[in-house]
Amino acid sequence: MKYIIDTDPGIDDAIAIMLAIKNKLDVIGFTIASGNIPVEKCENNLKIIEEFLKINKPIYRGKKLNECRLESAEFAHGKDGLGYAVYPVNRHRKVERTYAENFMIKASKKYKDNLTIICLGPLTNLANAIKKDPNLPNRINKVVVMGASYNPYAKNKYIEFNVKIDPKAAQAVFNAPFKRIDVVTHEIGIKSFIEKEYINSLHDSEDIVTRFLSNIAQKYIEFSFEHYGTIGLGTPDPTTIASIIDPNIVKFIPAKIEINDDMECIVTKQDNSNLYISKDFDLELFRKLFKDTFN
Repeated sequence: MKYIIDTDPGIDDAIAIMLAIKNKLDVIGFTIASGNIPVEKCENNLKIIEEFLKINKPIYRGKKLNECRLESAEFAHGKDGLGYAVYPVNRHRKVERTYAENFMIKASKKYKDNLTIICLGPLTNLANAIKKDPNLPNRINKVVVMGASYNPYAKNKYIEFNVKIDPKAAQAVFNAPFKRIDVVTHEIGIKSFIEKEYINSLHDSEDIVTRFLSNIAQKYIEFSFEHYGTIGLGTPDPTTIASIIDPNIVKFIPAKIEINDDMECIVTKQDNSNLYISKDFDLELFRKLFKDTFN
């Protein structure tokens, strides 16, 4: 299977990308969505991540920024998006001239059922690709999304960041006739955290990628504690990647997602749906995969 990773790195995006590459997912390119940080910083962070991983995958910028809300999340990811770590701007590595949505369309025609698109940020790029080529959903194998929120017992609905940034794009993707859409929700990502003690122990790893992970993770550990009370690293995007590497980690149920005017995700169970939303996950199985990858 070939994969496109649509991303706005971001600490947890960066860790998700490292998890994907170190577990041999055949990533054919990265597309950039504006979300956690401005697009220029996303580009530089992808270049940095690729340098540590010693890969040279093509990078494509979206033609349009998110249309609804030009927000960002430096409060969670740090000024440059990689926590407290500071790296020089890479002016030598160039991004591709082709726009992200055009790359998605071209790849869907080339690889068809052998292509999965993984969306870790706002869904602007994929929505634009569908708008430009309505037949795209019929060609590819699957879409995997980190986004939305599903907690039927919550008194107050949580407004998930990726949906909040571009709710129109999210709704367009959720309604599209893909063969299958897997949605890993905010709640699953918060529960699947890695213990702070383990992340700190990685400072002494012999593997440079693992040490890089430990360095960038500190800011997100602080954010996870301040916002969710977890003593460790929240992993929404790595959990999404993990659901692909090992399908036993996240359990999905068929459902329908509607986004209301307040940007709340209204989830209803629906048999025979092409969209599947995460209902449960295996924390220990996820932690084993993570620790086998980064040690």
